Order: sequence, then C-alpha cells, then structure tokens
Amino acid sequence: MNRVSGKLVVGISGSPRKGGNTDTLLAALLRGAAVAGVRTEALFLRDYRFSPCIGCEKCRELKTCGTFRDDMQRLYPVLERADGLVLGSPTHNYNVTAIMKGFIDRLYPYYDFSADRRKWGSRLGGPGKKALVFAVCEQPTPENLGVTLPALALSFRALGFEIFDEWGVTGFFERATVLQDPGVMAAAATRGRKLAEALGKSV
Repeated sequence: MNRVSGKLVVGISGSPRKGGNTDTLLAALLRGAAVAGVRTEALFLRDYRFSPCIGCEKCRELKTCGTFRDDMQRLYPVLERADGLVLGSPTHNYNVTAIMKGFIDRLYPYYDFSADRRKWGSRLGGPGKKALVFAVCEQPTPENLGVTLPALALSFRALGFEIFDEWGVTGFFERATVLQDPGVMAAAATRGRKLAEALGKSV
C-alpha cells in the first residue's frame, strides 16, 4: 500500500442524473482505488457551469481558454494534479452525454501543436499517467454502447494518458439499480484497485 501513497485518482461523472448508475459505479471504482492506498476525489460535471468550446483557438497561444471564465477554471487545477483518471458516462444516443462532450472539448488548451498543425503533444497527461473509462447503457447488448467508450478513450489517449481499462456496463437504467448486481459492483472495486496498483508501479 505504501508504494502508491501520494498518488491521486480523480473520478469524473458525466451523468446529469444524481445518484444514478454512473455515479454509483464511480464511487465503487474509487473505493477500490482507495483500498490500494491512493487518494481519491470525485467530480460531478453536472455541478459545474461551463460553456461549450467555440473553436476560437485563442488557447493555442494563451495555453488556457481565452474566451470563457467559468467553472472550467475550477476543474483544470484538479485535473493537473491527477495521476490517474476514472471517467464515466451514461450512453446517450450511442455516445457520451452532452456535458461530458463539452468537458472534453474544453480540454483543448492542453494541446501543443507543431507549426504545420500535423503533430501535437499534451501538457495534461504524460509518462505514468493512466485513465480508466467506463460507460453505462440501458440496453443489454454491448453494441448499444455505440461510440461511448471510444469517445472517452481516444480523447484521453490523445491528451497523454495511458488507457488502462475500458469497461462497458449494459442493462441498467433505473436509478442505482446496479447496486442489485453484486458481480458488477465487485468488478468495479477490483478494476479501481488494479488501476491504483498500476499507478504504484509507474515511475
């Protein structure tokens, strides 16, 4: 346990519904991570007010958003401190929720582009930083997750995180009914613990 002390795992819920299945699984994942000795913090995007990116690209020069001064300014410092991320979204129309998409788009200031704009790097992620992404879908079959998991994984891989785990959870809709499935809840705790242990092995 001592080998992971000091590491921070930040969990981010993109669900607009308080106390739903995404929130419930996020809590279980973070509890599993905490068992392995990391510090954890949960963020619920519905509690923050921020505007969607408008593509003005002022951030390319400023290295921060130059158009909006909103609650993203509260989120940026937490993300910068994180060694690991746990990102979860319900599936809305085969994709992440609108608030999760808006959040991802507002991370654009962390990119550094080459002069020809064909290459880029990220100041947010980096060596040893890992992310676990998960999605929750009402329908029972995995294909109904659509592009929810790739939307999360591809975005945070580009931001410099190793995608440690991608987890699709299907067949849950009513609020927190995932609690009735001990197997899924146990899997959440295990996945969170494994993420924390992997962070402990990172240099």
